[in-house]
Amino acid sequence: MIRQILIVIIFLCFTITSYAQIIKKSDSLSTKQVIDTLLIDRDMNNWSLRLFTNYKGQSFNLVNGDNQLSFKPNNRAGVGFGLGTSKLIIDIAFNLKSKEENPTERFDMQGSFIAGNHNLINLYVQRYKGFNVKNNFNEPEFFRDDITSLSIGINYLYTFKEISFSSATLKAGLAKEEKKHYISGGIGGFMVYNNFMADSPIIPDNGNFNEDAYLKGLKGTGIGISGGVLTVFVLPANFFATLNVIPGIGIMYKKGFSETDDYKVSNPLLYKLDYEAGVGYSYKRFYITLVYGSGIYTTNLDYGLNYIYSNTKAKISVGYKIKSNKKLKTPF
Repeated sequence: MIRQILIVIIFLCFTITSYAQIIKKSDSLSTKQVIDTLLIDRDMNNWSLRLFTNYKGQSFNLVNGDNQLSFKPNNRAGVGFGLGTSKLIIDIAFNLKSKEENPTERFDMQGSFIAGNHNLINLYVQRYKGFNVKNNFNEPEFFRDDITSLSIGINYLYTFKEISFSSATLKAGLAKEEKKHYISGGIGGFMVYNNFMADSPIIPDNGNFNEDAYLKGLKGTGIGISGGVLTVFVLPANFFATLNVIPGIGIMYKKGFSETDDYKVSNPLLYKLDYEAGVGYSYKRFYITLVYGSGIYTTNLDYGLNYIYSNTKAKISVGYKIKSNKKLKTPF
């Protein structure tokens, strides 16, 4: 617990340092004014109402040599509505459940915003209960309602160029006619907490996995550094495309649990890859976007056991701009 607290303190120090430049530039403003400047877009031409359908969910894999167990949730699709601006997108989704399948109980909150001109922040909080268990060694697939997974993550990226024209703004249906492309590198960091638990071992005692690797749970807290590339390309006929790739590496304090004992994992290394790709179309006050992305974490749990966690999401959004200034040119 002490080490986890230290990791949190280090990450908070990192975040505070990252924001020092923003506060320094705004030291003559009140806290309310600073928040207003960073997050609120007062140009109503940038505001839009959105309808969307999405597909998202957390899943994890346990790999031991050539053998693999996959844990995936059910009812991953949803529909919703939202509000988009150049600085912030707020979407509210409703999960769709099918009566024919075992439902996964889920809480899934994800968000991103741009602070200032160079700071991109993403965060998520996910709690899932109930997973389909698949394997590659010919055992039948089944559903376990006793497996619970809790994941919390924060990602920060400082971009070398201003991100007033980026994939985040294009998701809100905004673009600049004079811009034909945007490419920028960035550096930053991340923090992640992951906890999955079950009432009984999640690895079957069938001889496929190392006999010492029969976990019933794992808790881990990690922190690391990351860097990558953000790109946007304006295409002919009112289309645009985007691709972001941000790898990272860090350390993670991990503790494994079995029915009789628990142990500290000796290998602290944690690897991470975030990627996002999308295409969109914008015409006058309407826009439509299709975006797919994932955050993938992988680490070793000792005894030849590797853990891979992924946070995947896809979204189709249709937006309508609340106000259109006729004196300005259309976005494309």
